[in-house]
Amino acid sequence: MDKEVSQNTIWTAFRRHRIPLFAALMALLVFAMLLPGCSWFGGTKKAVAKKKVAVEEEKTLTCPLCGLPVSGLPAIDRRPVAVKVENDPSARPQSGLDKADIIYEEDTEGGITRFMAIYLCRDVATIGPVRSARPADIDLVFPYDALFCHCGGGAPVLATIKQAGIPDLDQMAWPGAYWRASDRRAPHNLYTSTDRLRTAGNQAFPYHGQVAQPFVFLTDEEQATMENERAQEIRRDIANQSKPSPTFKPKLTVINNVYVPYQGACRVRYSYAPNSGRFMRFVADMPNVDRTTGAQLAADNVIVQYVTETASGIVDVNGVESPDLGVVGYGKAQVFVRGRLIEGDWAKSARNSHTQYTDSNGNAIKFKPGTTWIELVSTTTPATMN
Repeated sequence: MDKEVSQNTIWTAFRRHRIPLFAALMALLVFAMLLPGCSWFGGTKKAVAKKKVAVEEEKTLTCPLCGLPVSGLPAIDRRPVAVKVENDPSARPQSGLDKADIIYEEDTEGGITRFMAIYLCRDVATIGPVRSARPADIDLVFPYDALFCHCGGGAPVLATIKQAGIPDLDQMAWPGAYWRASDRRAPHNLYTSTDRLRTAGNQAFPYHGQVAQPFVFLTDEEQATMENERAQEIRRDIANQSKPSPTFKPKLTVINNVYVPYQGACRVRYSYAPNSGRFMRFVADMPNVDRTTGAQLAADNVIVQYVTETASGIVDVNGVESPDLGVVGYGKAQVFVRGRLIEGDWAKSARNSHTQYTDSNGNAIKFKPGTTWIELVSTTTPATMN
C-alpha cells in the first residue's frame, strides 16, 4: 500500500512539472549545440578546424625562391622575372639587385661579368642597367619559367631563345617595358621595373603554373645551431693557437672572407657579418652598393659553382668572343652559408632541371632563407678564402 502511494505521488509531481522540465531540457540542448566547435553532427567543429588550418597555412606562406615569408598568395602565385643586368664599371652602381631572390654572375667577354637577377616575391621600381643575353642564360633561366628580360643579344643566342620557347621580353620587341635614364650615357642607361615587365608579360605570356623550389631552406633552429657551432669552432681554434696540439682537427671550416677570382675591375669579395648572418659584397675592393638606396649589397648564401669555359663563336661589337659556360652537367661547388664553407658538388641533368647542390655525403645542402648569389667560375681559377 505504501509503495503504491509513493508511486502515485511521484507520477502526480511529474505531471505537474513536466512542461517546465521539458523546456529546460530543450534549452540545455540548444545551448550545447551553440557552443564553439560543437554541433549535433560535428559539422561546426570540422569547419572551425579547417579554418584554423587555413589561417596557419596563410601565416607560414613562404617564397619558393628565397624561403622568406610573404604577405599572401599573390606575391608568389605569378611568373618569376629574370633580368640581365650589366657589371661594367660604367654601369655601377646598379639598381634593384638588393631585392632579387637569386642572382647569377657569369663571365662574359673581356673579363667583364654580367648578372641575371631573378625576382618573384619582391617588387622593384628600378632595375638596371639592362643589357644583352649570353649563351649560358638559356640553360640557367629555363627551369624557372621566368620572363626573360634583356636588350638583344647575338643572333645565335636570340635564335636559341626563340627555339626554346622561353617567355622572352627582349627590349627590341617590347620597348614600352623599359626606359632610358637621362643621367647616364647609352648603353649604360636602360632600366625597367617588375611592374612594367609583368604588365607586358601577362599579356604576352599568361601564367598558369606553379613556381618550383630550387633549394632546401634551413629552419631558424638549424641556423641557430650553425651559429653556435661556428662560435665554438672559433673558440677551439683560439685555444689551440695558444696551446697547439698535434692532434687538433677542425670540426668545420670557419669563413670570414671569400674571394671570387674574376678579373680586375670585377673581382669580388664577400665578408661575413655574424650579426646579420649575411655576406657583405665588395667589387674591385669597394662596397658594392645599390644606386637607389645606397645600401651595400649582401648575400645570405654564396655559391661558387665551377664550370668549364669553352669557345662559343659569338663575338661582341669589338670582336671579342663570349665564353660558353658549361652549366648543364656536373662539377664541384663551394657553398658558403652562416659563415662556414660546405664543400660539395653541383649537377644539372637537363636544361629544364634546377641545379642541385649536394655535400660530400650526397645530401642536399640547406640554405639560409634570403638572397642567394651564384658565382659561375672557371675550373681553372679556384676561389680563395680566409
